Amino acid sequence: MPALFDENTSALALGRLIGAGRLDPRDLARFYLDRAQALDPDRRIYISLLEKRALCEAGAAAERARNGQRRGPLDGVPVSWKDLFDLEGTATASGSLLRTDHIAVHDAEVVARATRAGLVALGRTTMTEFAFSGLGINPHFGTPANPFDSHVERVPGGSSSGAAVSVARGLAAAAFGTDTGGSIRIPAAWNGLVGLKTTAGLVPLDGVAPLSPSLDSVGAITRDVEDAAAFLGLMTREKPVDLDGVSIKGAVLLLPGGRAWEDLDTSVARALEGAIQRLVRKGARIVEQALPELDEIDDLAWTLPATRLVSEAFALWGDLLAAGKDKVYPPVYDRLMAGANMKAGDLVRSDLRRAEITRRYLAATAGVDAVLLPAVSIGAPAIADLAGGGPAYFQANRKALRNTTMGNQLGLCAITLPAGYDTNGVPVGLMLQSAPYTEKKLLRLARACELARG
Repeated sequence: MPALFDENTSALALGRLIGAGRLDPRDLARFYLDRAQALDPDRRIYISLLEKRALCEAGAAAERARNGQRRGPLDGVPVSWKDLFDLEGTATASGSLLRTDHIAVHDAEVVARATRAGLVALGRTTMTEFAFSGLGINPHFGTPANPFDSHVERVPGGSSSGAAVSVARGLAAAAFGTDTGGSIRIPAAWNGLVGLKTTAGLVPLDGVAPLSPSLDSVGAITRDVEDAAAFLGLMTREKPVDLDGVSIKGAVLLLPGGRAWEDLDTSVARALEGAIQRLVRKGARIVEQALPELDEIDDLAWTLPATRLVSEAFALWGDLLAAGKDKVYPPVYDRLMAGANMKAGDLVRSDLRRAEITRRYLAATAGVDAVLLPAVSIGAPAIADLAGGGPAYFQANRKALRNTTMGNQLGLCAITLPAGYDTNGVPVGLMLQSAPYTEKKLLRLARACELARG
C-alpha cells in the first residue's frame, strides 16, 4: 500500500488528509521534526526547532479534527518561520549574533493569524544577516546548501535561505519569509518552488524585525500556486482566491527586454525560453514592448547617492552594527553602513524620482495581465567562491537581486514559478509581476501558467 504522503506533499493535500481523518497532525509534526533532526544536524536550515510548541499545537489540531472543529483547510499543517518573525518566548535574532538576546514577548501578528488558522510552528529558519543579501550566506549560523547539486555546495538564495531549503528538503510543508528586494523570490527560484511577494503593506509587519519598513513585505514559499493562494488568504484574513477554471489561453504577458533580460547565464536563458514557448503553445499572447522604466528603477535602486532601503536599514541598525562590528559579516556591514553618508535631500530626490518612474511604469503596463521576467539572471554560485566576500560576492549579489528588486522599488506584487533547470541541475525561476494589490488576479494567472507547464 503506498504511503499517504511524503516530504513532497503539498500543504493543502496534507490538510485534506487531516480533514478526512486519515492523518493525525501529531504524526505529521513528528515526521517533519524527525526529518529536520536527521537531515539538518548542524542547524544550517533551522536555527532552532520548536519541538514543544509544535507538538502542543499539533495535539490541539488533532483534537479539533476529531471533534469536527477544524479551523480551515490548513489546520494541523506544519510550517517554518524565518528568523525575523517574533515567536513568543524565543529569540528573534534576524540572523545576527547581535540580536540573540532579543526574546519575543508576543507572536508577530502574522504568526498569530497562522496559529489561529491551526498551522503548526516547527521552528525558526536561517537567513542572511539582517535580511541584507540575495545569496543566503551566513557565516554565524551556517549557510544551507542548495539541495539540487550533490557535487558542489551552492548558495540557496536569500535572504529567506533556510525558509526555502526547509521546503525543498521536505522539512516543512511551507515556509513564511519576507521580501524587501527579492528575499522570497530568489531562494524560491533557486529551489524549484513558488515564491509569492505580496504588495508592501498588505500583510501587517507587527512583530517582524524590519530591514526597510517602506519596502518590506511578508510572503510564503510553497510547493505550488494553490498553496500560495491558501497562504495569502490566511495572511490577509480573506477568502482565498478561486483558482478553478483558470486558463492561459488569451493571457497577455509583456516581455520587456532591456536590462532584465540581459547577461543571462546561457542555461538559464535556455530554460526560460522553453518555459515561454510552452505558454505560447497553450495560448498565451506574448507582447514584446520596451519598458525603460525597469532600467531606470534599477539605476535608482543601486547607483544614486541615496536609496530608501539603505537609508532605512542604517537608521534602524546602524548604531547596533557600529557597536558590534567584529560580530557582523563584512559584506553586510559594508552595505548597510553606507547609509551613514546619505543626505536627506538626496533621499527626497530619490523618492520623488521613484514615484515618477512608478507612475509611468503602471501606465505602460495597464493593458497587460503581467510582466514576464527571469526571477534571477544567473545560476546559483558555489558557496566557496563567495563566502569570503570581496568583489565576487558583491557582483553575484547584484546579479541575484537585479530583477527582483525592480518590483519592490515599484511597489508591485510578484510571484516566481519553476521554469526548468540550469546546467548544474539547479532550478530556474520565471517571474510574473503586476500592479499593487492585484495578488488574486496574479495568482489565477500563475496557476494557469503552472497548469500549462504540465
